[in-house]
Amino acid sequence: MKFGMFVIGDYHPQANKSLSDYYEQMLEQVKWAEDLGYECFWFGEHHFDFFGVIPSPPVFMSVAAKRTTKIRLGVAVSLLPYRNPIFVAEEYAMVDVLSGGRLDFGVGRGTPPELVGFGVKEDNRDLLVESLEVVKMAWREGKVSFKGRYHQIHDVSLNVTPVQKPTPPLYFAALSPGSYKVAGEQGYPILGIPFASCKDIAEVKEKVSFYKDTLSRFGHNPAAFDVVQCFHAHVAPSDEEADRNARGAMSLYYNARLHIRPRTYDQLYGERMIMVGDPKRCIGQIEEIRETGTNYIIFMMNFATLEQKKILESMEIMAKEVIPKFAE
Repeated sequence: MKFGMFVIGDYHPQANKSLSDYYEQMLEQVKWAEDLGYECFWFGEHHFDFFGVIPSPPVFMSVAAKRTTKIRLGVAVSLLPYRNPIFVAEEYAMVDVLSGGRLDFGVGRGTPPELVGFGVKEDNRDLLVESLEVVKMAWREGKVSFKGRYHQIHDVSLNVTPVQKPTPPLYFAALSPGSYKVAGEQGYPILGIPFASCKDIAEVKEKVSFYKDTLSRFGHNPAAFDVVQCFHAHVAPSDEEADRNARGAMSLYYNARLHIRPRTYDQLYGERMIMVGDPKRCIGQIEEIRETGTNYIIFMMNFATLEQKKILESMEIMAKEVIPKFAE
């Protein structure tokens, strides 16, 4: 099992004196995650939704790269369909160089408000797949000649290419069955967010099994692919304290999205789709998640109005009292 951290960047002025303060808190979390031994710190790109204030992850990741030395830095996810793939290849190659080869690159299609905001009128999954092919070619070869349905590029060379060869690790966001299918066919590790896409842990297992079966059918070895799942999490010395700390902030986060994902904190807690409790409870939930075929969990501990002190404490308890139970 591998474990990382994830931040979506939902900024709430009532809990943070300024946006600058909030950015600095996130950078403190990245450095703390490195000190605690987490595998990777992932950043979400969002526009018009989630109160997201990381519209350009490579900018933020470049700063994080110079504050750290060994933790990997991931984007979950780059909204590739809305950008020129050559531009994306250059930006993230720069992150890989600045970090000394620590980039993990995830791609996805975006949320319903983003699809509306960017004027998407049709399924853009094919555009995502084709754009990712352009990025891969740019990284592998340092130049692109590509003729596809969406992109026609003639002998364009890059001035910046990644440290990691042939490319940095690639990940594909998978919430819908269609995305699990495409990731399995194309041979990409997946990034999942169960609370947003699954009713319960049994459905997570069902989707992961389908993904691994698809990998096999298309000639890929399932054992070679990470299955990453993101869970909102808060751990404290007791279940009662964890619930007390998390309930208000998580409820604010979920209530703002009830029109898209209509489940409350209590429903998600009861269905064990969020991880809130003492170390023993969290260990039990991670064991359940591992049984789904997941081998990599990223924890979202920075949500809404939760105080920085409690976020850092939760990160530490998870790293010192929970994660060691799953050491290989």
